Amino acid sequence: MNLNKYKRRYPSIEAKTWKWVLSFILSIGSFFLVSLIFELLGSKNEILIALLISALCLVALWVVDRQFILKIFLPLKMKDILYILLGLGFSFVAVILASIAMAQMGIQGSANPIFDILNDDNIKRFIVSTMIQFIAEEIIFIIPFLFVINKLRTRNEKLKTLVAILVSSLIFGAMHLTTYNFNILQAVLVISIIRTGLTMSYVLSKNLTVTYLVHMIYDWALIWIYLTAGQMA
Repeated sequence: MNLNKYKRRYPSIEAKTWKWVLSFILSIGSFFLVSLIFELLGSKNEILIALLISALCLVALWVVDRQFILKIFLPLKMKDILYILLGLGFSFVAVILASIAMAQMGIQGSANPIFDILNDDNIKRFIVSTMIQFIAEEIIFIIPFLFVINKLRTRNEKLKTLVAILVSSLIFGAMHLTTYNFNILQAVLVISIIRTGLTMSYVLSKNLTVTYLVHMIYDWALIWIYLTAGQMA
């Protein structure tokens, strides 16, 4: 398959640095603000929470560029299927590497708390809510990634991409500190490695729709494996 005929480029987004920063703060803040409001209200409507978080994250993109959403979430083409498969491959390789890193460094990790609350009654709501929330999570990734791509002053595209991967992956990992009981090594190192695997689908395709689908399939596959293993134990 000749991939040279299917070259996309990272979107060019001319915006002042303060707009990028504000956008990132709004997107990060949406997770904590919405979660806090629903906690105070005593509500656990996962679908509505995910809708509000993702909506606010989409607004955050508009702060940088009114066409931002259209520049990153592109329509799928046939060859995007290949990038989805490659992205899944990179993601599962990243899981293996993360597991090796944990073993070699003696990192005592904790399981994602979602595994403790999933059951037959809420699995459908969980699937719907994650389909929505993954939009927000990909926005959290793409803002720092494209900030580096558009702001780093070098013509070395490979260097730009490497720095963008490192910065966005570390930030994404740090976002999971509360999920893993502030285990810094697990969140910042292990989750960052896994995020790097997911990110490769965007590096290859330049289409966040592809990365969104890879993220969704990857997470659901791991949860299915975990639940299946639990039933067999």
